[in-house]
Amino acid sequence: MLQDAVFKEISAYLKCQPEAISLDTRLDELGIDSLGAITIMYELEDRLDVEIPNEAFDSLKIVNDIVSQLEQLLENKKP
Repeated sequence: MLQDAVFKEISAYLKCQPEAISLDTRLDELGIDSLGAITIMYELEDRLDVEIPNEAFDSLKIVNDIVSQLEQLLENKKP
């Protein structure tokens, strides 16, 4: 599931348990700055084989923003 992949990537970046993360958690509350968000998104981009446009990074405030962005990109990727 996409949400699990996002939680796993964030927890790997933060070196914490995925259970410590929820969809409503703010990235800055987790200690994830803009560079951290970019790093996480690039890892997910490679893992999910999608191309994330640079402007997508501007709207990342909570964990669910990452999930929503990726869902939209994956939906648009379908033939």
